[in-house]
Amino acid sequence: MFRSTLLAAALVLALPLASHATPKKDQNVTPASHAIQLAPAGNPESSRVIQLVSSIPLAVDLANYELAEAAFAPSIVVDYTSLWGGTPNTMTPAELMTGWRSIVPGFDATFHELTNVKATITGNSAIATAHVDGRHWIGDRLWRPIGTYNWDLTKNVQGRWQVTRMVFTMTQELGDRALASEATQRASALKR
Repeated sequence: MFRSTLLAAALVLALPLASHATPKKDQNVTPASHAIQLAPAGNPESSRVIQLVSSIPLAVDLANYELAEAAFAPSIVVDYTSLWGGTPNTMTPAELMTGWRSIVPGFDATFHELTNVKATITGNSAIATAHVDGRHWIGDRLWRPIGTYNWDLTKNVQGRWQVTRMVFTMTQELGDRALASEATQRASALKR
């Protein structure tokens, strides 16, 4: 209950911030609950790609891991090396969800705000990018990695876009990174 109340508050607080911006004439701004700012979309395919990649952080914030998992191809390259070090990993969507489930539920609330979401389509391949400001709370303490997401996508035989590669590049970090370890411990305790 506390987690969902904080999440709802975070979403509501973000909306007025997004609505104060005055969009340019050629810029589309969605009034979505996740305050996603879309770059000008040239066609329906780029809109589909933007919708898909935008759904991933929203689904994770809402603990709808099935929705997040559906955005990915059967094998994906995940690169969080700018945040955690190490090397990129190739994994299944289920393995990625297991990783996210091992930390995200340990926060009282999370909110990943995407802005400047863009997509470039070339045949059955696409590249999408976005700026992301990830907020993670335990009580009133905050950890806030900020950076960019880059996604590679392919269209499967059913004509549905799927993410094959996801890279987060951190450009700034605010708050207390130790909250990530605390959230992992809390998430582990929740599973018991």
